[in-house]
Amino acid sequence: MHIIDNISKQSVTGWGNRDWIDILENILETCENGSLKTHIKYRCNLGSDKTGQYVRFLQDRDLVENVKSSSSRLQMFKTTKMGKRYVEAYKEIERIFKER
Repeated sequence: MHIIDNISKQSVTGWGNRDWIDILENILETCENGSLKTHIKYRCNLGSDKTGQYVRFLQDRDLVENVKSSSSRLQMFKTTKMGKRYVEAYKEIERIFKER
């Protein structure tokens, strides 16, 4: 998996600041192999409240799920199959916009 420069990541259209669909994709990629909420917050450049709101939004739509870490009791989040489909669709749209 490649490392994403989250701070400079622009919207899929490249028109400036990232939109909520871009943030969702960023979170889903961060959670692909499981991630703590703190890691999501820092890797996606979000505040604590916004991180919680986005994670709950993704959970409510079965795009991420709670998983238990084998080495600790901390709550981790992992991208589901549906979440991976979202990332694939996002990347396809991104390719379309970058072709021109």
